[in-house]
Order: sequence, then structure tokens, then C-alpha cells
Amino acid sequence: MRLFLALLLLVAAPAAAEPFRFVAFGDMPYCSPARPQDCPAEEGRVAALMREINAASPAFSIFVGDTKGGSEVCTDATVLRAFAWMSLANHPLVYTPGDNEWTDCWQDRGGRFDPLERLALIRARFFRDAASLGRRPMPLTRQADADAAHRLFVENARWARDGVVFATLHVTGSNNNLPTEPGETPPSRPPEGAREEFAARNAANLAWLGATFAEARRSDARAVVLAIQAEMYFAERCGRGQVSGFRDLREALAREAASFARPVLLVHGDIHTWLQDRPVPQAPNLTRIMVPGAEDTRAVVIEVDPAAADPWTFRLIGPTDRVRTNPC
Repeated sequence: MRLFLALLLLVAAPAAAEPFRFVAFGDMPYCSPARPQDCPAEEGRVAALMREINAASPAFSIFVGDTKGGSEVCTDATVLRAFAWMSLANHPLVYTPGDNEWTDCWQDRGGRFDPLERLALIRARFFRDAASLGRRPMPLTRQADADAAHRLFVENARWARDGVVFATLHVTGSNNNLPTEPGETPPSRPPEGAREEFAARNAANLAWLGATFAEARRSDARAVVLAIQAEMYFAERCGRGQVSGFRDLREALAREAASFARPVLLVHGDIHTWLQDRPVPQAPNLTRIMVPGAEDTRAVVIEVDPAAADPWTFRLIGPTDRVRTNPC
């Protein structure tokens, strides 16, 4: 009888969370309209990086936005170019959009496209169903399916791995598509409709952030990982920058992370420089990393030990011939 009870308890006990790895990268390839002949080489660097990412055997990878350079014209071909190299991933690849693909397309250098029309194209083509990209897609919970009040936001996704809850939030550079306040630099004045678009997406992001931490508490998750494009803390770090488009989310993230009181990792791009720190004093359990990008064509391998008090270990892969070191 004792042996039977021991075996029963062993079967009923939850499996221990296993260590795993994932990869984060973003802001590439950046082609220059002044030197179009160099674009194949830039695309080749990303293809080579994809081969190195595949060799790292991640459970999945996350691309944190900016599939093109800001000075590239936002044609369909350029905006959708990322399908070519994303299809090289032999693992699930999760994508969250950046500003260069749509927010900044109204500018002269972007071809004066309608940003909302470009965003609609991205949503229709990259987020067709409740699964990741890559050769081996994995199922995702999309906000559009889980939240009746925010059915437009197909790009916001959530999934879990070995006791860690992951989520993407559509938060972009260029002040998150909100016209800047006086004193913010550089000033940004996106076209009509930007404020309304920001307000709707900001509300969706706040709701998805809350739902993600609620799911982490419900499932007794060991940690949370959030992926966005924008560098929300640039102004504090560098003494200039834009804050108004990120204020609500920063405050909500600080509250949620502090209340969760377990490890939280924020992954983003935007400034093209590797950085690791803890940017929120009231939430010391929040670690953030900024991935390299643009000319610095590297990715970050994140080793995760869900049972550890500090579960993250980081290492960079990719070419080191064009490393950028100034995060401002």
C-alpha cells in the first residue's frame, strides 16, 4: 500500500520546469537608399544570423520590430521583405512590429504612405492566424481572440513555456505614434488619426499587460517575459528623448512587476545597442535587455532556468565586425 501511494503521488506531482533557451533580436536588415547595391549584403548578414540562431536550437525566437531601415521607402515589397528571412527559422518565430514598418511611413524618407494603411497590411499578412511564424509554428493566444473589447489587436500574443509566461505588446518607437509634447526630442507630428490610433492601441496594451500578469498569477508562473519594440527609458538614460507615448505603460509595468514579485524580463530593441540593466527602482525584480540591431547584426540567446532566483543568462551571437557600444 505504501508503495502504491508513493507511486500515486509521483504520478500526480507536477513535472519540474526544465531549463530552455530562446533568442531575441530586432532592427534588421537596414538598407540605405543611397547605396541600394549594399542591400543584398545586408540581407545576407541577416540570413547568416538566422543560420546561427538555428544552430543555437532555441525553443523559439522573438523579433522585436523594425524589419527595415527608417529611410527605406515603405513599399509593399519592402514592408513584406521580412517573410524571406523569417521563413529560414527552423523553430517558431514570434514578431511584434516596430515604428519603421508603419509609424514613420508618413515621413518624406518613408515615401509619405498612410501609416494606418501600412499597419493594416502588416496585420493582414503577418498575423493571419493564432500561430507564430517560422517553419515549425507554435500556437499563440492572440488578444484579438481572448479580449472581445480589443479584437483589432491580432499582433499582441501570449504563450507559456515551462512555467514562464511570455507576451508581446505592440509598443513602438517614435513616441509610440503619439504626437510629442513640448520639450520632447526629437519632436514628432504624425498625421491626422495618430492620436486616436495611439489611444486605442495604448488601451489594448494596458489590458493585455494586465491579462498577462493575471494569467501568470493564475498559473503560478515562475517568471514573465514581455517583448516590445520601443526603448521606453531612453530619456532617463541619455538626458533627452520622448516619454509621453510610454508613460501609461511604464507606470502599469512598474506596478504589475512589483506586485508579481517574481522575475520579470523586458526585451526590446529600437536603439541598436546591447544593454542589460534594471530600469525601474520600485520593481527590482524587473530586468530589461535591449538587443543590438541595424549595422550590429547580432542576436541574444537567453538561457532560462525557471527554478532559479535569477533565471536569465545572456550571450550574444553573430558577427562582431560592426559592434555598436554607445547606447545614447
